[in-house]
Amino acid sequence: MKRILLLTMILLSLFSLSARPTLVVAAAEEGASYNLVREVVERVATHSLLSRIDGEGELSVTVEGLVAEEANALTVDLLFSYEGSELQLCLNARGKGPRRLEKDLEEKLSSLLLYDGLTLIGTEPGLSIDHVYDRGYASLASLRRGEHYKGLDAEGSRWGTAVVQQVSQEEPVSLLVSTGGKKLLPGMRLAQQKGKSVGLSFSSLLSAGRGFAVDASYSQDIGIHPFMLVLGSGIDLSGESLSPSNLYGRAGVAAALPLSMVFGLYSGFWRNSSLAMECSLGLGYSLSDGVLLYGSSALLTYSYRMQGYSLALGIGNKHWVSEQVSFSSGLFMQLGLAYTW
Repeated sequence: MKRILLLTMILLSLFSLSARPTLVVAAAEEGASYNLVREVVERVATHSLLSRIDGEGELSVTVEGLVAEEANALTVDLLFSYEGSELQLCLNARGKGPRRLEKDLEEKLSSLLLYDGLTLIGTEPGLSIDHVYDRGYASLASLRRGEHYKGLDAEGSRWGTAVVQQVSQEEPVSLLVSTGGKKLLPGMRLAQQKGKSVGLSFSSLLSAGRGFAVDASYSQDIGIHPFMLVLGSGIDLSGESLSPSNLYGRAGVAAALPLSMVFGLYSGFWRNSSLAMECSLGLGYSLSDGVLLYGSSALLTYSYRMQGYSLALGIGNKHWVSEQVSFSSGLFMQLGLAYTW
């Protein structure tokens, strides 16, 4: 029985491996320049083509006609073949050194395959990325402003995430900005997300006195981009022993600015970074004084997205009022972790 189970698992593994296309890169001649081009082609084709090909078969690339014009300049012809479709490209690259030459080759081949690669891939009807710009994407579909989407590769895995920033009133065109992950490629399918997140944060007072707080929050898209509804609750700790002093609940709104809108899609750091401003009103209870508290808070955060998770660092101010007294908790520094789906 164990042998049958093991054999079944092996067969399933082999089947899953064979269900994906394979890449074969061949060079017409041997030499350092051909080897360099072959390595670049393998890297770029895996990222730009195999990630978008939904099927089986062999993607073959032939490197030929290489002419080394100078020490760090070359021209080369590439022939891509997949399932009866062919694509021929001519690359001309140069650089001040071998590394700059390799980088120029990679950038130019990536740029050419971005759209020309669709000749090999083919496109199926459905919601997808149709164009890629310096600071965002476009889909030839009428989406709702503020909706969150994830871009999927050929295996159905999340490649990156984006939010609808603008929708044309005249034509079915929607503009999206990146909120995390890798740079999406033309032809990648889009799957809608719920635009909800839960988070846990810890904060410490920066003003005089010792204070600490733990806060749990929930946020969701409310259909008014870029604003989101935020609900939260937490506990304030104070004194040398950090004993509980206040319990509270809060509600407010937050607005986020993906930094890819400003700095573009080419850097993974900016694609995954965003700034957010949050303002909320709260109702609390003072454990030490036994009185009802009314409060407000403002928070500015920087967050970095890691797949569905994001790490946030922020600075804010919290103010409490009761029937007898008004006091400010002062500036605080906050560190938080959130999960978005």
